[in-house]
Amino acid sequence: MRSIVILFVILIFCVNLSAQNVNSSNINDIQYSIKLIKFYIEKNEYDTALEYIDKTLEVSAQKDSLFIFKGFIYKDQEDWLKASECYAKAILYTQDEQLINEVLVDFEKAIMLVSPLQAIDIVSSAVTKALIPQKHTGFLYILASLYENNQLYSEANDVYNTIILEVDESEKYSLQIKIATNSIFQKEYNETLNILKPLIAENDSINNEKLLFLDYIANISLERYEKAKNSLLRLYLEYPNHPNRIEILSGLAEVFEWEQQYLMSWYMLNELYKISNEAQKFKLQNEIEQIKKRIYESNKVNDQFKYLKPVFEEDIHKQISDKE
Repeated sequence: MRSIVILFVILIFCVNLSAQNVNSSNINDIQYSIKLIKFYIEKNEYDTALEYIDKTLEVSAQKDSLFIFKGFIYKDQEDWLKASECYAKAILYTQDEQLINEVLVDFEKAIMLVSPLQAIDIVSSAVTKALIPQKHTGFLYILASLYENNQLYSEANDVYNTIILEVDESEKYSLQIKIATNSIFQKEYNETLNILKPLIAENDSINNEKLLFLDYIANISLERYEKAKNSLLRLYLEYPNHPNRIEILSGLAEVFEWEQQYLMSWYMLNELYKISNEAQKFKLQNEIEQIKKRIYESNKVNDQFKYLKPVFEEDIHKQISDKE
């Protein structure tokens, strides 16, 4: 009986040893195949490389790396559809957080060159399959960008509202700005103002110039000139190097003209003239002449100064009030 037990133990040991040798052999074969794949890619022998990749995919657990190789080949061949599909699979297979972020960048570059319908289908499918939050959120951001590129702003905002539920507070602020911007494009100006109000109240030094400009666009579109002027004046005084300086000056000139503050409108048009190109100056010259004509015709030039309250005038008024 004892001899049977010993033989049984020896048999198990041999089986395990054999299995280890097989596994070791498989690993060595896969590593050799990957080296061959890299060699053929470097030699631009893509057909051979793809053949080895497909064979290795059948037996290898390192599918993320193999799909990255395929994605690279298709990208180099400018087959953006296949490149996108491969990068998406690589992201879904990998567990490496750094690799996820790197491949998401390559995936986004490729997917943006695919036809809109196919691109949206690929990303939507990836979103449903991505179980890890990092992957899910990454695909959602790309889906929102696709919608925006195709002027599907409502759909993009739906995606951003989904992302808001998945990210921390630091990211929610920037997402709200994206939603407000898309709402402008949809001409949902009241919705935009509702989003902007609490954001502007935070007085964030980095984003306030963008928020105030969006606030101006929404208010001027609703013909709320006084509120539009408030945002414009802050932009004019606090952000002299704003990228939309031309629009700010033009907006102020328009609002002042609407208020019949022709002198102030004339001043803003002249400020705008200084930073305009020759074609813009030609058009502005006509607008300036029209404003000057309105000033002459009003015969109320002095009244233009009723909107200007220099410090010394306020001091005099205060002294008179104190004496009374």
